[in-house]
Amino acid sequence: MRGRIVRLYTRSKVPHWRLTDDLNLLFIQVVELLGGERRATPKVILDFMDVKNLTISHVKSHLQMYRNKKKEESRKERRMMREMSRRQSQQYIQIYESARDATQFIQNQQRVLLDISEKIAPVLGSSNKSLYQSSSVRLNKNRDNDVVVACGGAIGEEELSLELTLGRKY
Repeated sequence: MRGRIVRLYTRSKVPHWRLTDDLNLLFIQVVELLGGERRATPKVILDFMDVKNLTISHVKSHLQMYRNKKKEESRKERRMMREMSRRQSQQYIQIYESARDATQFIQNQQRVLLDISEKIAPVLGSSNKSLYQSSSVRLNKNRDNDVVVACGGAIGEEELSLELTLGRKY
């Protein structure tokens, strides 16, 4: 294994200098004026800020920190947007599945009504309309957001109705 060469850290002779809130605000305004953190360069920022005792190394360091902060904010925002999109997709799937289940239920009920009308029609005789043909189906939601399916119809002067409420148990 080859020996690693490690570069020694040499501390800068320039003392650590932290931008005040006012200078930071000026820095951000200049960066935005120049087209954002990717387009702004330290030398141009320094020229625009025109602050006594502010060096190019200060601006370089602050610009690097500012870019890193913006990059992290961008990552968090993308992560949040993906999460929101995933949640919204799940909600759409739940709505679709509820609608599909309700539709299947209604279709099954209409088949049952058709079967019943075919069995009852010979007994009643006078009605030439089947229960299925004269039936109506409504799909509503009540105040608890339960799905309410109401089927009704008439054979001659006899009225038949069926109402079913589908909801979640808590």
